Amino acid sequence: MVLQHIITHGLIYAIIFNGSLFIIMISTSPRVWGYNDYSELIKKKVPPKTKKEKMLSIIIGIPWLIIMFLLPIISTYLLKIKLGGEISFLIAFLNLFVLIALSTIGDLVILDWIIVSKITPKFVIIPGTEAKDYKDLSHHYISHAKVVPILIIICLIIAAIVWYF
Repeated sequence: MVLQHIITHGLIYAIIFNGSLFIIMISTSPRVWGYNDYSELIKKKVPPKTKKEKMLSIIIGIPWLIIMFLLPIISTYLLKIKLGGEISFLIAFLNLFVLIALSTIGDLVILDWIIVSKITPKFVIIPGTEAKDYKDLSHHYISHAKVVPILIIICLIIAAIVWYF
């Protein structure tokens, strides 16, 4: 039951996480959603975000981040309920970690490597840059690798809260 919950919720969360990011990608400017994630080569070719672009990034980003952090927490509490109101710290951590890991891997492989770096459709290209500027796969891997320790710490903290309360 635990493994089924973790895998099912992990896959559903990864689809929601990456699907919503993809919708944001195709419905807004890459200067809004992608500027901060792109390499220094790309950032050097274009001016910094305008105040309007920064504000739009906040308006879109903050609610999205809140929802994306709440869903793994809800999933972990649902698992705790399924287990009769008791959950071990390890199970709580694994649930959170698998959800975050699957969404991060999906983001890296599908959105960053395949869509941005390999296919490079027009909607990912910031005006003033060229498709060839987006072919660096290592940039995305390094960015994701840097955030993994932070995500693990967040999962540990949330797991402790769910386990305790």
